[in-house]
Amino acid sequence: MRKRLLQTWYHTSIRAKSTFLVGMMLIMTWLLVLMVTLRLHDFSGASSIIMNDYLDITGFLDAFSEENVSLEAYIRPVSTEQTRKEYLSAIEATDRRLQELQPSRTGDLRQEYMLKQAICNAMEYYRKSQAAFLELGQEEDLIQPYLSLKTQSAYIDGYTRDLLHSRIVQGGEQWHEIEETNWRNSRRFMWFLSITTAVVVLILTVFNRSVLRPLAALGWAADQIRDGRYDAPPLSVKSGDEIGRTIQSFNLMQEEIRRTIHALEQQSEMEQHLLEKEVEAAQMQRKLQEIRFAQLQSQIKPHFLFNTLSTIAALAREEGAPLSENLILRLSSFFRYSLESGEAIVTLGRELQLLQDYIELQETRYGDRIIFEVMADPALNGTKVPKFILQPLVENSIVHGLKGRPESGRIRVRTRRTRRGITITVTDNGCGFNVSENLSAGGRRQSVGIANISERMRLNGGRVNVFSMSGVGTSVRIILGGDGNDQNISGRG
Repeated sequence: MRKRLLQTWYHTSIRAKSTFLVGMMLIMTWLLVLMVTLRLHDFSGASSIIMNDYLDITGFLDAFSEENVSLEAYIRPVSTEQTRKEYLSAIEATDRRLQELQPSRTGDLRQEYMLKQAICNAMEYYRKSQAAFLELGQEEDLIQPYLSLKTQSAYIDGYTRDLLHSRIVQGGEQWHEIEETNWRNSRRFMWFLSITTAVVVLILTVFNRSVLRPLAALGWAADQIRDGRYDAPPLSVKSGDEIGRTIQSFNLMQEEIRRTIHALEQQSEMEQHLLEKEVEAAQMQRKLQEIRFAQLQSQIKPHFLFNTLSTIAALAREEGAPLSENLILRLSSFFRYSLESGEAIVTLGRELQLLQDYIELQETRYGDRIIFEVMADPALNGTKVPKFILQPLVENSIVHGLKGRPESGRIRVRTRRTRRGITITVTDNGCGFNVSENLSAGGRRQSVGIANISERMRLNGGRVNVFSMSGVGTSVRIILGGDGNDQNISGRG
């Protein structure tokens, strides 16, 4: 029987399963709510009966007391017609309250019934005496009738207070019974709540095993395929509902993907083998081109140039021309550094040394027309930088920035460490240009040297920023390290 039920459940659609489980939970919830509502209704009804009895008795006492107060005002010699009207109005209010205290053989206890009956009889006799009292005029003797009324009202008040005391005692007993009933009902509620909780847990367990767990397994298998693991075992199919059919389709899809991937891997291996052969052929072709380039480069004979410059420097020294000797030596050093092809990365100190050679050559040419300032941090001389990043910037400032300036030209080179990284700045007070106008006009011809430096710095994890203003000057900033943002390049031609 259990096996048949499980088979039926596994082959039931998810909609039917969900409807059944949610329906069961709703039924249990509404039963619990209904039980609580009925008990609250019973409790409210019993409490209302007790409170209404209290209100009826206390209401009659209050009304009768007001009537006696009005009687005191009426008996005074200075009473007026308004006092009589107030007394009659108080009598009517007491009679209305008396109607609420009428005895009932079915609803009242024996003692309460007898007290109510006594109150009603006493009030009937009191009303007759009161009517005779009201027929007397103010000039007649009212003392004796008044005292008779006061005596009767004392009896009525005593009967009413006895009734109130009896009602309090009976109300306390009824309230104790209500508390005992509430305790018994609370225990029933706790039992029913425990059963409801167990049923809900059972429903959630069934829902988890038949719906959520298969879906989680299906999601895990999909994640395996997403991560490139296609060899996971197929999922087990236990049901014939929508999830079971989806798992069957997923297993078929996984098998097809596995076959396709294996076929593509075999094809990729063949293509990779062919690509390796093509790469080997390309490498051989590149080596042949490098050999040919080396042969062409060897024809330049740079040593001949170095030796020739050294010979000229020696002659200048023998002839007593130290300035010429110094210029020739620095030019020789500059050429040697330029023609060295084995190093793409050098130290910042080596770049500054080459720059100093170049500056001394230019100072000889321009004299006091251009003032060069180099402020370098010696601690940064060991920093690795791309080759030829300073001399082209200084040359650009001389050729383009200070070209139209006859005197007071100034070029400053500074190296320092900042929070952005190691910063190298080349600044001139030349003609400058307006960057915004330059960009809006489609851009001037950018400096090949700056563009080349910018690209090499980008490849080595740095960046180049150019700031310029017409009539003020230009500043080129090289930052080593930092966040590697895109370069802001705007150069002169």
